[in-house]
Amino acid sequence: MESGAHLSDLLNLSSRTGTYLSVDVVGSTQIKTGQNEQDIIYTFLAYHKLVSDLAYQHHGEVTNITGDGMMCRFQRPEDAIGLVEDLLPQLASFNKKQNHLTRPLSLRLGVHTGEVMESDSLSSGQIISKTLDITAKLQQNAEANHALFSEATVSLIGEKAKSLKRMGWNAALSTNVYDFSVEGTAGNAATRKLPEPARVLIIEPELGEISKLKKTLFGGRFDAFTVFSQNQAALAIESWRPHLILLSLDLPWRSGWEFLSQLRSDANMSHTPIVALSHETTGETIQRSFKIGANGFLRKPMDEQQILKRIEMVLREFYL
Repeated sequence: MESGAHLSDLLNLSSRTGTYLSVDVVGSTQIKTGQNEQDIIYTFLAYHKLVSDLAYQHHGEVTNITGDGMMCRFQRPEDAIGLVEDLLPQLASFNKKQNHLTRPLSLRLGVHTGEVMESDSLSSGQIISKTLDITAKLQQNAEANHALFSEATVSLIGEKAKSLKRMGWNAALSTNVYDFSVEGTAGNAATRKLPEPARVLIIEPELGEISKLKKTLFGGRFDAFTVFSQNQAALAIESWRPHLILLSLDLPWRSGWEFLSQLRSDANMSHTPIVALSHETTGETIQRSFKIGANGFLRKPMDEQQILKRIEMVLREFYL
């Protein structure tokens, strides 16, 4: 190799112009303090999925996730503002239904358009770019549940710029800054009610845990039914149509992971909420159960108060 070879030659850098959106959770450390690990994992995975799905719907992609921060890329700036206009109004519903923590999530967003040097040799998180720096700093300067846009982006979005408020010149970023926020994001949705009694199917082999579950669910609000085999479970699901399933991952007759995956691949069961139960409570176990399709997680031996809290939380997410 010649001594005069440049790093750019080694990395085969190429230029790409796009609109970049940075989003982060405000005060995430404080929000997580004192919370159950499974609630933290579920809530932040749901947040990642919400942003990722909206980025895809608006013809963009998530290029990097670092902790609670996400960076998205769009070819067209109007697609980036489309994500902002969809994401912020959904926060109230997200916090009511999918946030399992005791404090609501608030977001800050920054949007900027510019050139980024990229390489197949580096991951997105390794790219050093003024464009990405400005995008991140706009996000950091935004108020909770607001998005800040640079002049470079606003100048390209035409009529959509009317929804933005000009904040003035930012000397540190050398750009005019524009603000977007949504007032009254909670909306005025039609009133819905939880199913009552809610039919809860228990798929659990341990008699002690079954006793706790039945004691907790006894009464007019819930109708609990227990099965002990795969055939019984299939029959109950088909004929009884539970509103929620409590599924042990410690089944003696089949891997609970496989059964959870099977339920999620069944078109008739794909939208029925499932709470996974397990003695194995590492972060990896909890995260794996959520990724396969669980909507909640309970540690064994189960605590009666936690049982009720988790069931009510998951039912609210799906039926309100």
